Amino acid sequence: MAVSTPNWRSIYFITIGIRFCLTLADSYIHPDEHFQSFEPLGLLLGYSTNPPWEFSAEAPARSYALLMLLYYPVIYLSSTFGLLPLQTRYLARLELMLVSWVVTDWCLYRMLPTKQERIKAIYFALTSYVTLVYQSHTFSNSVETVLVMLTVFMINELRFLSTTPENQYNFREIGILAAGLGVVGAIGVFNRVTFPAFFVFPAFFYLQCWRKWRLLILFTGVPFLIVSALFIVADTAIFTQASVWTILKTFKWDQYKVAPLNNLIYNTHHANLAQHGIHPYYTHAVINLPQLLGPGLAFVFYGFKNRYWRTTPFVTAASGLFFLSLVPHQEVRFLIPVVPLLCCCFDMEVFDRKPESSNDENMKEKTDNATEPKSRRTSALPAAVLNLWYLFNSALALLMGIYHQGGVVPAVDYLHDFIYHDPTDKSLGVTAQIWWRTYSPPTWMLGDKHNSTQFITLSDDNVDFFIDASKSNLLFDTMGLEIDLLQKVITTVKSFAAKTYLITPVASFNKNFDCPHNVIWKIKQHLDMDHLDIGDIQSLQPGLGIFELL
Repeated sequence: MAVSTPNWRSIYFITIGIRFCLTLADSYIHPDEHFQSFEPLGLLLGYSTNPPWEFSAEAPARSYALLMLLYYPVIYLSSTFGLLPLQTRYLARLELMLVSWVVTDWCLYRMLPTKQERIKAIYFALTSYVTLVYQSHTFSNSVETVLVMLTVFMINELRFLSTTPENQYNFREIGILAAGLGVVGAIGVFNRVTFPAFFVFPAFFYLQCWRKWRLLILFTGVPFLIVSALFIVADTAIFTQASVWTILKTFKWDQYKVAPLNNLIYNTHHANLAQHGIHPYYTHAVINLPQLLGPGLAFVFYGFKNRYWRTTPFVTAASGLFFLSLVPHQEVRFLIPVVPLLCCCFDMEVFDRKPESSNDENMKEKTDNATEPKSRRTSALPAAVLNLWYLFNSALALLMGIYHQGGVVPAVDYLHDFIYHDPTDKSLGVTAQIWWRTYSPPTWMLGDKHNSTQFITLSDDNVDFFIDASKSNLLFDTMGLEIDLLQKVITTVKSFAAKTYLITPVASFNKNFDCPHNVIWKIKQHLDMDHLDIGDIQSLQPGLGIFELL
């Protein structure tokens, strides 16, 4: 059963509305979507922020210049029109969604040889919850997906042209593609140091092209080095607060801030990775990939009869999966670039084909082997698997796009209006926010332009803190602190704070607190997935609240 054109168009237009709704929704997938984007960039908006260690001036592990390149239009509009933090967040999410949408669809359209192949790939990519949800969140993995798609497209074009008679192409096209690879490759490395992992296997195709065009590596290498040098100089100027001229006139290697190198050095130490979590090497393949593709895996791996295993998208996905699996820290989001790649490789005949052989076709070959056969059996795309695909992605889009930590951003926005509306008002005295059992709050969204907030992070291993007497607002990120330690922190804070607010899931508050309080604010669209207890029905109650502790 092929995907019919009317059905394809209907689904496409339906997902346009869904994309915009989920882009403007309040889910919070991972702290990095704030702390590796607008938490450091908030300084440009005049906000008091809490940037992570990756942006320390001594040894930055993330490129500030790259963030400027990605989000400067949003920063400019926000500064020019005096937008609220929540409005700035909406703009950033819309920008990333639109860029991802245009680039992914364009690459799939240009890379695939026939109308049916294009419809199939775009259809499954756009109905994936990963596309609908993850690709609008501002972490580096979403940006990486865009860069991976562009790189795969350019490698695939070079691969196709290398098999084309010379009188059917010009060398200017080769040069543009090679230079594009260098530029996008440099951006990819400065975005995520693991970016090259996706292209170890596809490098074989590039080397085949290099054997035909000996200057190819020069046309790729020079732009790569130029863009990398620009990022290094810009980052050095930003982190050292020195002028570009000062940096360039005195060449000293140790003065330069090379973010990818610092990131690589940090992540090669097992003790550093242990702070973020150590996972078995099979985690990506056995646990994370099924979370991303669900029933779609049947179209890729059923019976190991996939026709697309030698195509550029499949080889790229396999490369990323294999080499990222060698790193002991493995999160689901690290694999999101493989989703549109494997959607290209969904084999609609995989349930029918006998295992005698597989086709060796290039994605750009205009042959019948790369397209759907003229006579198809109705069981080629079992309705049950397709319905499971819809169900799986609908459920995950609802969970990850709306409910997952969905109360954190609205709570911060409420506190922005409630506490920071008039920073000159001292009538509240010292105000303390204690965040418990939530992701770290995106403090840049508090919109504190008077540097009035002290940020304090506590854990089970460290509950000691000191108070800056010059600050009128205290924000405690207690993460998943044990309840007895949290109670001690609350007792200490209440002894000097005029107002103490506890921001925590409703289920956690109802289970662990029986004290005088006022419910200041509450929202139902919030699920704390880290503290669910299947044996306790009360822990399944959704919602996040701001509770004033009396």
